[in-house]
Amino acid sequence: MTNALLSRTALAAIFLAGFSAAGSAQDLSIALADDPDALDPVTNRTHVGITVMGVMCDGLLTTDEDLNFVPVLAESWSWSDDGLALTMNLRQDVTFQDGTPFNADAVKAGLERALNQPDSQRAADISSISSVEAPGEYEVVVNVSEPSAQLLSKFAERVGIIFSPTAIEETGAADIGAAPVCAGPYAFDERVAQDRIVVKKVEDYWNADAYAFDTVTFRVMPDDSVRLANLQSGDVDIMEKLDPSNVDVVEQDPNITVEPVAVMNNQALMYNLEQDGPFASADVRNAFELSLDRNAINQVAFGGRYLAGNQVTPPNSQYYDPATPMPERDVEGAKALLEQAGVEMPVEFEILVPNRPLSVRVAQMMQAMSQEAGFATELNVVDFATTLQMTEDGNFTAWGPIGPQFANDPDAVAFQVLHSTGSRNLSRYYSDEMDALLEETRTQTDPAERVEVFHKVAALAAADEPVTYLYHMPQIYAYDSAIEGLTYTGDGFLRLVDVTRAE
Repeated sequence: MTNALLSRTALAAIFLAGFSAAGSAQDLSIALADDPDALDPVTNRTHVGITVMGVMCDGLLTTDEDLNFVPVLAESWSWSDDGLALTMNLRQDVTFQDGTPFNADAVKAGLERALNQPDSQRAADISSISSVEAPGEYEVVVNVSEPSAQLLSKFAERVGIIFSPTAIEETGAADIGAAPVCAGPYAFDERVAQDRIVVKKVEDYWNADAYAFDTVTFRVMPDDSVRLANLQSGDVDIMEKLDPSNVDVVEQDPNITVEPVAVMNNQALMYNLEQDGPFASADVRNAFELSLDRNAINQVAFGGRYLAGNQVTPPNSQYYDPATPMPERDVEGAKALLEQAGVEMPVEFEILVPNRPLSVRVAQMMQAMSQEAGFATELNVVDFATTLQMTEDGNFTAWGPIGPQFANDPDAVAFQVLHSTGSRNLSRYYSDEMDALLEETRTQTDPAERVEVFHKVAALAAADEPVTYLYHMPQIYAYDSAIEGLTYTGDGFLRLVDVTRAE
């Protein structure tokens, strides 16, 4: 079972061919909605962290905008006939940014770190890996304990970003995220917390001619209006997460290009199921869901540009279960469920909300809607980094709206949140039935059968309600119209290969 040579060759030509960029030193400025956590593919938890690492670092694979796998540091790959061994052949003209050779031993060490480091956020993603071998200098064999339908998608995301083993040894695995060293077009230069991250072009990078900018500066601007104002003034070139309510106006500006990128993701309210109280009851959680009008939230908060939904994948996805449709708002039905649960009304409820304008806007609407159905909902609005620590410590009743990063496979938005070992199972949800279903989604390599298993996952999640899924958002970029050649991975991250600024 070998990946198609024609497709691989054609896509590689599209993504890896470059041209020389002449002229004086240039900086590309990108406005981020949050300050990333550790810039380490093994421990990173945030979407913006992937944005930065994706610019700095090559991965083993990437995806094109149609989610086809594209070779980068792994030039080719093939599965054994029994589906239990994946062989990857690596590029031979690559070094890490500290001069350490990139080879099979480095990949082996990187994958083993993702599996075994105590604070790894990736271990559950690749738990099927039983061993990694390096039989040749540029040949890696990944052995799995069972067929793994999700594994290539992981290698096209953070797991596939390999750090220099020399740098890890010198810095320490726990601290490498503060001074990352990977193999890629831009090397880490400096970071000022809550302000900026700067990376510099690597002149001896194997594909350096395809990168026109000498530096890339990521500027941290949590306020949506501030990011937009800086774009409009020319102080930044690209901004992520344009407020959808501003799209119609911004599109009228000939100096700015707006580009919504459709990607797999969800935004949800996550409950803490280990906390004593009324929300330990699925009836109470389902009552809160019935109090909400998702379509109204989408229209008012997002100008109708998002997609309301009640499952881990959006309604237009093949993985969405049509037998479990999104419920209409039913205030009386919500009250009946609360009475059935035997809880005292109004039910006191606090939602931990990241201090982002859109998140606060949605939370305020949920607060108003739920109060009509018998809830006394309060909002605790704090900065995003603090919410990460509070949820890690279990110091919350509910958290949201929040969701998994944009994904290149439904495993990334389902397993990590709903499986008992998932790295983002902050609800502390545990179900033997759910664990078995999610494990089957990984071992089921027949695409049609895998879809059916995901339908069962959706139905069980709707019944147990460990999270309340709210909506699905495109990644909306806005950028200076002088920027040319931007492309995106299938999970909605920027690619700067062959990107230039017109004179």
